[in-house]
Amino acid sequence: KPNELSGGQQQRVALARAIVIEPDVLLLDEPLSNLDAKLRLEMRSEIRRICTNIGMTTIYVTHDQKEALSIADRMAILKDGQVMQVGTPKEVYQAPVTQFVAEFIGETNFVRAKQTNLGLETSFCTLQSDHTCEQEKELVCSLRPEAIKVIDTPASSNSFSGTREETIYLGEVAQHKIKVAGDLVLRVTEVNPRHLGEVGDVLHMTVDSCDVIPLPL
Repeated sequence: KPNELSGGQQQRVALARAIVIEPDVLLLDEPLSNLDAKLRLEMRSEIRRICTNIGMTTIYVTHDQKEALSIADRMAILKDGQVMQVGTPKEVYQAPVTQFVAEFIGETNFVRAKQTNLGLETSFCTLQSDHTCEQEKELVCSLRPEAIKVIDTPASSNSFSGTREETIYLGEVAQHKIKVAGDLVLRVTEVNPRHLGEVGDVLHMTVDSCDVIPLPL
């Protein structure tokens, strides 16, 4: 009987019961929240495969960002009942339109900046960005930790240096905390890490202009 099945199998039965009547729209409200991590990975792939194969419009409600990014064709980010942004997972993650969206989806660093003729002037360097912001003067830049690259020598543009405050080595990645100016500390995620040293080391960094996202305050 269904109530004698495992969690993952019960989810499959529930999904089958919902789609067998061929509804116009299928609503899934946090369907994987009661499953363990391994089953969640399996079931989110299975749900996307099934809904794609049968061509059924599906509204999937979740607080798990990786779930949303991996399953959705389009995402809507809500705050207090208001839609903050709608777009593809790539658009929402790489080009957020508000600080709330940038912070809610993934991790990011917020850096105060002023728009000048030379670029976005921050407390530690002047950044160039491929993106525009309607706000004229004061704004904030979103810099994803994985978008900041640790390099051996300073680059010609969008380059800055800082002092290592902490490094957590996780094998495939290292999570650095680097002080770049005053009390400003940037979180930097280095993939296949090579810059592992001691607290107090000076590290050089750069960020591509496409990854500098200016946002209104």
